[in-house]
Amino acid sequence: MFNPTKIDRGHLEKVVEAAEREAGYEPSLWLETSAEDPGVGMAKQAVSEGCDVVLGVGGDGTIRAVAEGLHGTGVPLGLCPQGTGNLLARNLELTLDNLPESVSTAFAGVAREVDLAVAEWRRADGTREEHAFVVMAGMGLDAQIMSTTDEELKKRVGMLAYVKAGVESLKRNHRMRLQYRLDDDPPRRARVHTVLVGNCGSIGNNVLLMPEAAVDDGVLDVVAVVPEGRFGWVRVAWKVLVDNALFRGRKKKQNDDRELNYQQCRRIEVWLREPEEIELDGDHFGEVMSVAVRVEPKALHVMMPPDWEPPSSDD
Repeated sequence: MFNPTKIDRGHLEKVVEAAEREAGYEPSLWLETSAEDPGVGMAKQAVSEGCDVVLGVGGDGTIRAVAEGLHGTGVPLGLCPQGTGNLLARNLELTLDNLPESVSTAFAGVAREVDLAVAEWRRADGTREEHAFVVMAGMGLDAQIMSTTDEELKKRVGMLAYVKAGVESLKRNHRMRLQYRLDDDPPRRARVHTVLVGNCGSIGNNVLLMPEAAVDDGVLDVVAVVPEGRFGWVRVAWKVLVDNALFRGRKKKQNDDRELNYQQCRRIEVWLREPEEIELDGDHFGEVMSVAVRVEPKALHVMMPPDWEPPSSDD
């Protein structure tokens, strides 16, 4: 399954055909994503037609959609990252720029069980939707950046396009008023710039936004961003870019930071005073009035290289 805006089918076919012959597979089923369906329906079709592995070729949006379609089926997802962020592949430490290696891993690798997050929201008109994600969901500044990023600029300069959108969003200095509840705790009120719910911790380029997040730990990591004072965003940037790197592999005390408030849970519910934008894995989904996110432990299988082994308890 591939996103035709990210890769040429002819080039991809040559690599896939070579890998499937070497692995002893029958000819592959080719499904093309579209603007109307970025991959959910195609992934379900692949499962219904008996595919043993689904190779997702595209950016974070394509991978998110394919993962949603494979949710709970047990059919593994092979990652062939072709986007700007490629965040799931980065967090799994998979190859990003070697097409033959990515395709070979899908055909001849080993399946790893990872968590999937599911978000259910209600819009202002009362309609409800449910979507899965594999990396991160965001509301507030994060979602505003995703909604205003120039796609043509992103094609030319990659991740730097988000910087331009971020500067424009910062000028608004908008804070969300909300209530939230973690698992069975009592609801609490907050006024924050951004809320992020993560299944993975890294957002690329060695930026560790959630230092304790792991793709298979059975919990969600939540961070609320509340910059204080004139240099609040400077301190936030320092903590993300420097402090979190120092905490890699070590336990970070929760609630020890007013500007970056970290929590862990299996379910989070958020009720907003006004409609706010939401994004999943970098895709903008419009405005919502409330959202509940839950973790589905080990609900997705992802193909890893043949020599991959589960990390030991000491890692």
